[in-house]
Amino acid sequence: MSETPDQRTRRVLREHGLPEGLLPSGITEADIGDDGSFAVRLPRQVVRTHGGYKVRFGPAISGVLGEGKVRKLEGVEAKQFLWFAVGGIDAEGDKLVFSVGPAKVPLPVSEFPS
Repeated sequence: MSETPDQRTRRVLREHGLPEGLLPSGITEADIGDDGSFAVRLPRQVVRTHGGYKVRFGPAISGVLGEGKVRKLEGVEAKQFLWFAVGGIDAEGDKLVFSVGPAKVPLPVSEFPS
């Protein structure tokens, strides 16, 4: 039995040292290249709350995966007072550090369960 796009995305996130729950479940399409580039689709926009921030995942999300990081991220925004694009994510120990607009926002990995 082959993996669903959602299962494949979770496996690839794990393989890159990132939590499976980094992206919302329900991914319907996943194009993941050998170079780490990825593009996934969700059936609709998803908004979740992590560490006092609202995080909005558009129906189309793309970026480049590296060991413990995501670069050139598109389709994800975070809001505390205003919405800002999330440009990248770095795994640093038990934290994920989000590059949100001009700021770096550390959140516990436990905020992103599978």
